[in-house]
Amino acid sequence: MVAGASMPRAMLAERMAHVRITDVAAAAGVSITTVSHALNGKGRIPEETRRRVRTAAEALGYRPSSAARSLGGRRTGLISISLSQDEGHCVGMSDFAYFLQLVNAATTAAIKSGYALILSSDLTNASPRLEQLPVDGGIVIDPIADDPHVTRLEAAGAAVVTTGRVPGRSNGYWVDNDHPKGLTRVLDHLVAQGGERVALVSIPLTTTYAVETEDTYRRWSAERGTDPLVFCVSGGLTEAAGLAAAESLLGSADPPDAICTPLDRLALGVLLGASAMNVSVPDELLVAAVTNSEATRASRPPLTALELYPQQLGARAVEMLVDLIEGREPAESHVVVPTRLLKRRSSNPAGRRTLRA
Repeated sequence: MVAGASMPRAMLAERMAHVRITDVAAAAGVSITTVSHALNGKGRIPEETRRRVRTAAEALGYRPSSAARSLGGRRTGLISISLSQDEGHCVGMSDFAYFLQLVNAATTAAIKSGYALILSSDLTNASPRLEQLPVDGGIVIDPIADDPHVTRLEAAGAAVVTTGRVPGRSNGYWVDNDHPKGLTRVLDHLVAQGGERVALVSIPLTTTYAVETEDTYRRWSAERGTDPLVFCVSGGLTEAAGLAAAESLLGSADPPDAICTPLDRLALGVLLGASAMNVSVPDELLVAAVTNSEATRASRPPLTALELYPQQLGARAVEMLVDLIEGREPAESHVVVPTRLLKRRSSNPAGRRTLRA
């Protein structure tokens, strides 16, 4: 007897509609990407694995989404770009110049390649869901572990490229900076300028960038034989958080004489906090950010910052994604964009004074 033969057609259709690619992956004991490739005839997959996936899909009554089906035929010419959200620390595209520069460059690169870019919002409450949108592929900015954007793009059978790496994943296609090398350059610069006790304002450890930043700082401190001084912000990643960090660090019994932040807005907040406490930057306190922006250049004093070249990240991500969509293997699956230290007044004291004097 054929499974479901006695089941009303409407009920059978409803049951099949609830079967997701994740269910097939679990039943076959493979990844979502492997399921997608097996059902779409893509990738280098052993024939035995391909048969196992198809058997599991048939047994469950799985049917690919409309987006996945469209990829099997003609392309739609649509690419999504999304920024991951961590519960309790929501960040918008317009909150940081870095994101806007990356998206603008990606938009230009997509148009030149004949694609249109769709800005995708938070998927936890979004409707319609991304797997129902007919996109050929997607770019995910700063993915988090088990990122819903990445998962749903893969479930739709769409190509995926991330700017920044998915925490815990060694595979995939991504474009990123060498953050440990860049941060070390900033920290060494602060020491060279007279910093003896360098503190780090840290952000929640949900992205590879955040994890690498704190890990690199702690390793750097250990190599120098100094105790790490880390203040992790809570709430929004804004100037207010940077101000609170500065007040806490500078108000301690053994305050730092240099502060490094991973985001430009946090560094701007540190300047506000130092000013409120009558701490002179840079004569008593050195400040640097590991993200550059027009605001860091225009601040008083101008902030030393690390240029991450988000425009290059966005453009290279689109180039890689278009290759995947059009059936070409990218020249590189992992692209590292170099960084540059921009030395400005906030870390260039004319005459060094110390808060502990």
